[in-house]
Amino acid sequence: MNRRQALLAAITLLGGTFLDGALPVWAYEGTRVAKGQPGRFFNVREMALLTDVAEIMIPATDTPGAMAANVHGVIDGLMLDWAVPATRAQFRQALADIDARAAPHGFMARPPAERAALLTSIDIAAFRGQGLADQAYRRLKQLIWYAYFTSEGADPDYVAVPGQYRGDLTRTEMKQLVAGAR
Repeated sequence: MNRRQALLAAITLLGGTFLDGALPVWAYEGTRVAKGQPGRFFNVREMALLTDVAEIMIPATDTPGAMAANVHGVIDGLMLDWAVPATRAQFRQALADIDARAAPHGFMARPPAERAALLTSIDIAAFRGQGLADQAYRRLKQLIWYAYFTSEGADPDYVAVPGQYRGDLTRTEMKQLVAGAR
């Protein structure tokens, strides 16, 4: 029995339940994107592509995969809440490049095994090359893994940091926050 199974057994023994065996993702509240819907930043096609690419990279095993961990929703939210315009363009271009490599019908039109094989070849080429497209793909992959490993689904010791991000604090506000944390 692993740690997650033991925790689930203890919760069940004490009368608690998990709906459909799914782990809650409170920290990512508001980032969920329903299948077939556009995100806040990415359009429907880009969201489907991002979801599939992330799930190929991090499939579900005995732990949730990228889709269950809401990696695609988190990345979509980061594009508006964190990324500068150049970064947004770079990630959008990385997805377009993946789709273009699957011409003439696009990445999502291919069978799952072909999509996985194509993504593997893109990955190998991107980590050999030093071009801008290679850099965009590597950054996308890095962000997919970061979003996954900072999710509750991937980390059984996950603790959500309360509050919200504010990148526009003044020095005075920052000093007040630091003083209040002591």
